[in-house]
Amino acid sequence: MKFQTSSFHSLRAALAAAVCAGAAFTAHADTEWMILPKGATSGLMLLHVNRDITGKNKIAPQLIYDARKQYGGKYKFLRICNSNYCIAGINEKGLGVIFTGGDPTTDKNPPKSNKNFTPHNATVIMLRNYAAADQAVKRLHTEFKNRQIVDSAIYLIADPFQGFVVECSPAHFASWQLPHAFCVYTHCWKLPGMDDGSIGSADRAQWNYQREWAARDFLRQAMEKNKNMIPITESMAVSRLAAKDTGKKTVLNGPSNPNTYAAFTLELDPEYPEYLSCVYAAFGPPRHTIYLPVPFIAADKIPEELLNQQRLEAAIKRHKAETAETAVDPALVELQNKILLDYLRARKKARGNLRSDKNEEAEKLLRETMKAQAEEIAAFLDKLPQPETPAEKDNGGAEQKSSK
Repeated sequence: MKFQTSSFHSLRAALAAAVCAGAAFTAHADTEWMILPKGATSGLMLLHVNRDITGKNKIAPQLIYDARKQYGGKYKFLRICNSNYCIAGINEKGLGVIFTGGDPTTDKNPPKSNKNFTPHNATVIMLRNYAAADQAVKRLHTEFKNRQIVDSAIYLIADPFQGFVVECSPAHFASWQLPHAFCVYTHCWKLPGMDDGSIGSADRAQWNYQREWAARDFLRQAMEKNKNMIPITESMAVSRLAAKDTGKKTVLNGPSNPNTYAAFTLELDPEYPEYLSCVYAAFGPPRHTIYLPVPFIAADKIPEELLNQQRLEAAIKRHKAETAETAVDPALVELQNKILLDYLRARKKARGNLRSDKNEEAEKLLRETMKAQAEEIAAFLDKLPQPETPAEKDNGGAEQKSSK
């Protein structure tokens, strides 16, 4: 499993040529994709999100573990949150949910009520109560008919066997079961029946679709190279494609833009979801940090190394200091590949233990592997150089000039 740097550079050149000269856009959008088991080298369902945030306060995302009996839920689940606002999650039955904002609309939200289905509430309720993706989608549609949907949103909802896209707002709803190998979404509605609800601008759509096209094209190339299958390493490589806005023109588009601050891949295991379903968590721009595999059975005790605010800020600082031509650090990719290979070996051994009813041994192995890998990642990240951001360089230059 190797990161294809040649694909990155060829895609960069193609994208640069495709972007209209002089066009400038604000990079502040999430990018998601779903890869069905038949399209994944592992044979497992994959859901991915590159999470962006604007503003100055970029706190470390939280992985919050909810026990089965909390809040009256049927299942235990892990929710990925920003300040307790759930953006994605996975439960012990292998249901995975990711959401992002949809097209802007003039739809009026329903009156405020504890029955409202905000994107946060909808994600938590689906994870708390459903094992099958089609049943979770059905619940969303029921709340739409009950006029409880709040805001415009796009959901990727999957269990280990089937995946759905839902686009909805207070007055519009469409769902689609994914029949193909994969799909990619930004913030744009695409399903039939949603057009008349959107008031999105052409500039907004152009920026979103450029990033979406970059991810889609890279995944398509990955399939061509790997016998119509996408390795998880290639999905991670897509998450590291840069999108730089120079103020004059967009040099390269991709999911990892100047406001990207985290990325997560959910991997859904059909045989032992409560043990072997996994969240690969990159707490920081994925171009400047490493994904840690977090098996569901170990999700109640996340290593402190993963949740470190200083390491998040350091990764963001490296991201801000990039130029349009900054490449991903080969040493980072090398360690990422090692982490994945080591985890896959541990998972294979844990699966064997589970099949032999050695559940405690499987759990111990997965926890120890996660802890050791978190320490290895932290040690690597702490040794990376910390460059000056363009703003710091400008300030330093101004100070030197004023001192003369």
